[in-house]
Amino acid sequence: MAGLEIKLLPFLLSAVLFAGRPVEPITPVTVGRMLRQLGPKQTVDQLAGTGADFGDYEKVLDGIASGDARWLTLVPKLQPGTDAGTSESLRIAVAEALPRNPAAVLRLIEHNPRWRDVCTYSMIEPTPKETRTYFKAAVPAVKAVKSPRLQRAKLMCLADLAEAQRSP
Repeated sequence: MAGLEIKLLPFLLSAVLFAGRPVEPITPVTVGRMLRQLGPKQTVDQLAGTGADFGDYEKVLDGIASGDARWLTLVPKLQPGTDAGTSESLRIAVAEALPRNPAAVLRLIEHNPRWRDVCTYSMIEPTPKETRTYFKAAVPAVKAVKSPRLQRAKLMCLADLAEAQRSP
C-alpha cells in the first residue's frame, strides 16, 4: 500500500500545483473562451502564472509568433490584460509574426495604430545576424501585401522597417 501512495504522490502534487489552471490544451479556442469568461486581466494572469517563466502564456506567445491568424485575432483582446512584461512579450510575438502573416499584423495596425511599433523590430538584444534575417524576411513579406484596405498600414510599416534598418 505504501508503494501505491508513493507512486500517487507526484500526481497529487501536480493536481495541487495546477489547481485553477486550464486543463484543456492551450489553443485559440480555449484562450478565446477564457477571455469571454474571465476577461483580459484574469486570463493573462492565469496563463502567465506566478513563476519566473510565463507558463501557458508562453504557448500563447508562440502561437501568435507563428503568424497563425486564429492566434493573431486574440491579440487585441489579450492586450488590455497585460502588464509591462507580458505586454512587451506580446509585442515581440506580434513582431515575429510580421514576416509570417503580414496581412494579419497589418490589420492589427490598421485597427489600432499603437501596434505600429511592431514594425520597428522590437526584439530584446538580437544578434546582428538575427536582425538581418528578420528584415530580409519582413520587408518583402510586407511589400507583398496587396489588399487595398491595408495599404496605409503597409506604407507606415515599411517606413518604420526602413528606419529601424538604418538605426544602429
